[in-house]
Amino acid sequence: MSKLYIYGTVGYDIDSEYVRLALDEAEGELELRINSGGGDVFEGNSIYALLSSWKNKEGNRLTIYVDGLAASIASVIAMAGTEIVMSTNSLMMIHNPWTPAAAGDASDLRETAAVLDKVRETILAVYADRTGLDRETIGNLMDEETWLSAEEAINFGFADRLVAATDEPMACIKAFNYSNAPGSLENLSESTPVARSVRRGMSLAEAKLILSRCCNSPE
Repeated sequence: MSKLYIYGTVGYDIDSEYVRLALDEAEGELELRINSGGGDVFEGNSIYALLSSWKNKEGNRLTIYVDGLAASIASVIAMAGTEIVMSTNSLMMIHNPWTPAAAGDASDLRETAAVLDKVRETILAVYADRTGLDRETIGNLMDEETWLSAEEAINFGFADRLVAATDEPMACIKAFNYSNAPGSLENLSESTPVARSVRRGMSLAEAKLILSRCCNSPE
């Protein structure tokens, strides 16, 4: 069985090129483990599309484990799993997309808002397809920046089953300024290790070397 880790910030610690390289070498059973506070929505949507395409090939099965946190776009990535498994002490968060880089006049900001609305629709569609919930219910959960325990995620249809608690340090969210985050998460250190990530800017050769060590090595 191949393994793939999405630990850290999507689009920085982990990007779609890393995932593409891993999937090129994987077939049959793939275990994807997530511990991420979120990140770049476009990179995350690309990762979701890559995983979904791989999963839909005959003979492939993708089991996704939420080891600590699947927040924001990381929760969208999780929806690609054939099965979504959450540790009993893990969390999932869904919310509306936002940008920290909005600038310009009123016309520019309206255009940015229109793009965010379109992105929101793509995310909402993924959640609705996975959970079977109606769009209004999901939209309300997104509007409220909803943090879900593992049990709640299963009840809503965002996950399928529980496994025992993990001792993996939960991903840091300090960079994201979430409004409803549990206090225990806000105090996590930014030095939380991202042991199995591939940094952006690595050459393909370096990335493939890391992939051969972290994704296909035995326990």
